[in-house]
This record gives sequence, C-alpha cells and structure tokens, in this order.
Amino acid sequence: MLQLLQRLPADVQGELFVSKSSALSVSYANSEFEDIKNTSSYSATLRVIKDGRMALASSSKPQDDESLVDNALAIVRFGNEVNHGFPAAAPRSDVPLVDPRVREVDLQTMVDITEDLVAAVVNYDSRIKVMAGVTREEQRVELANSSGFFGSYDKTGWHYYLGGQLVQGDDMLWLYEVVTGCDLRNNYGALKAEVIDRFERAKTIVPFKAGTYPVIFAPNQVGYLLEPFLASLNGKAIMRDISPWKGKRGQKLLDERITIVDDGTLPYCASSVPFDREGVPTRRNTLIEQGVVRQEILDLESGDALGMDSTGNGTLTGPHPHHAILNPGTESVIATLKHLERGLIIYDTMGAWAGNPFSGNVSGTISLGLLIEKGEVVGRIKDCMFSINSFKHFRDHLIALSCETKENGTSTYPYVTLDDVVISTQ
Repeated sequence: MLQLLQRLPADVQGELFVSKSSALSVSYANSEFEDIKNTSSYSATLRVIKDGRMALASSSKPQDDESLVDNALAIVRFGNEVNHGFPAAAPRSDVPLVDPRVREVDLQTMVDITEDLVAAVVNYDSRIKVMAGVTREEQRVELANSSGFFGSYDKTGWHYYLGGQLVQGDDMLWLYEVVTGCDLRNNYGALKAEVIDRFERAKTIVPFKAGTYPVIFAPNQVGYLLEPFLASLNGKAIMRDISPWKGKRGQKLLDERITIVDDGTLPYCASSVPFDREGVPTRRNTLIEQGVVRQEILDLESGDALGMDSTGNGTLTGPHPHHAILNPGTESVIATLKHLERGLIIYDTMGAWAGNPFSGNVSGTISLGLLIEKGEVVGRIKDCMFSINSFKHFRDHLIALSCETKENGTSTYPYVTLDDVVISTQ
C-alpha cells in the first residue's frame, strides 16, 4: 500500500483503501434447497488531492496499482473542490469484530441449520412456501494515506434469515426476519418462534376503517420514522443550509424520552469499525439527549465547513451513522399493547419513506399490520397506509418506548408507540 502512495508526485496527497472478503452461503426457497454459493471479492480505491481538488479511481483487480495511479491523476483536475487533507494517525479503540467460532462453522453445519429453520415452519403449516438461509463471511480492510495514517482490521460475519409466503385464496401473506452480526449468534429457536407466531396472528383478515389511531411500530420500522432526525443532523445538509435543525444544538425539540446515539464501536456489531472511511477513529456520539439536540453527524468536509471536528462518520458519499440507537423505555411492548382499546401494530411496510426528510412527513403502505382491540391482537388489516410527521409526533404524540430492543445490523431500536397516526384505506 505504501509503495503505491510513494509513486504519487510530491504535490499530490493520496489515500488507498483495500477490501478483501469471502463468503459462504446456503439458501432455501419455496421450502426447497436453492443454492450454495462460495464467493470472494476484492476492491481498491485510490483518492488523490491536488491543487484543492479531489478525485478517485477504483479497481476490482489485485496488483492493478499502475492503472489506479494513472486514472486518478488523469481526472483529478476535474474533481470536487476540497479544503481539507487526509488525516494523520490518531489513537483509536480496539473494536472486537472477529469471532473464531464463525470461521470454524463447516458447510454441513450451515446446511443443517437452514434445513432446521425450514422444517420448523413447514411443520407448523405446510402451505407456507418457506425461505431461509445462512451466510458466513470474512473481511480484511486496510487504509493508508500520505499523511502517515495506516490502519487495518479483520471482521467475521454470521447472518441467517427465515420467512415465507402463505397464499389463501386471493390473499398473499409474506413475512421475513433476519439476524446479523460478527459473532456466532445462534438463537435459532427464538427466530423460529417469532416467525411462526407472526404467521399465526396474521392469518385472519379483519375489516378496518380509516381514521387516526395509536400505533405500535416494530423495531425494524422505527428507522423510517427517525430518518428526518438523522437527515437534519447530517453535516452535509447543515453546510448546505437545507437542514431545519441548523443552529439548533442545545434546543429541546423532541419528547424528553427520546435519546438517540450513534456508535461505531459496539463489539461484534455488523456495522462497527475502528475507523471510518476517511481514517478518523469511530466513537460513540450522543446525537439527541432527552429531546435536546447535542451533536451533528460530521465527516472531514462538513466538519471543516462548520468549524468542527469530524465525528468519525465519513464515507465516500458524506457523513452517515454507523449504528443508530434509540434508547429503550421501561414498559414491555405487551404491557403497552394491553392498554390500547383500539389500535395497530405495524411489522412491515412498503415504500415507507420521507420523500423530503426535512419536512418530517413519513408515510407508507402497510404490508403487515395487525389490529388491536381491547388489548388483544384480533387479525391482519389490508390495503392501508400510515402517515405521520416525525417532528410533531415524537414531540407531542409519543405514548411509549418498549424496554425490549432489536438489533438489525445498522441500528438498535425499541418498539415505538405513537398516538394520532393517520391510517387511510383504499
């Protein structure tokens, strides 16, 4: 790596990023064996800065140093203007990302695990077309620059999923759950029970009228609701003067129960890394504390523009959270559900997105939503959409945050219960 950087002209700064990975995966579809894949990949990216402009060149071929250098130097005069250089080395945390047990799992064991996942759902209801899979990964990352930074890390990955499709007449029910991390997470029984329980609760379709309701959003849906906050704290949006939260640090804008953290140093978390894509050490950043804005999400460019340091969130496309965490509450989701006279619990949506996240408006089609009546789940609703304004609902209409949380690789969220959610029907 250092030899390539030494080939650059004296007036050019350089940064080389190299990633090597391999993966072995087993998959089943429609309750039958689908595939075994053994894949590997290599990528190298060289970024250069000359005369205040930055450009990059990439390659998927090992030993392609000459092309990388030539291509980067050829286009740098057309690159984006930058006011920062590449960072020097700085102290960083040693984040545990390798579990030797993952490397020891053989193919037959992976097949056995997948067959067991499939069999559990088929034995519950043979009409369900089951999909399941297991993947074992290994990755090596190296980053070096002409300012003296050199860093590397190894990472293992263990991922498994279970879901399926149930067709009843003209109705199609589809659901899916995944577990992912760097360590050997092997609570397969919990995943099987969760998927089977959700199928059982969702088989019955019930009538439903449009209106405003209290709604429990499952953890894997909470990210859509929080996107306006993370977008408003993004340093690039702030430096471009399009964030509604520009200059709002220290102000209380949300319910005091809302504390949002970004952490790139969590042990064995799929999104953790010891340093970001720019070589800045990752850390734990408290973005919102008890409803008060505390910290922006910054990379080198946005930090320089705003007169601040990078928060270790640099990527090739701008600052981005590593692992977003919404702190949990004190009440179980079952207890909250029992308090609802009439409402919904939403497990899955399609097209849930804030078209303009800075407006706070989030809506989406409910693909898996269950009706709650007098504290009990009575069946599944169909052909409905939800709509909220995150800025308003997380300030004035928050009912509860569950004590349970769920990690999905890039976030850890509790169940979130909001009041006055608009539910429309076709």
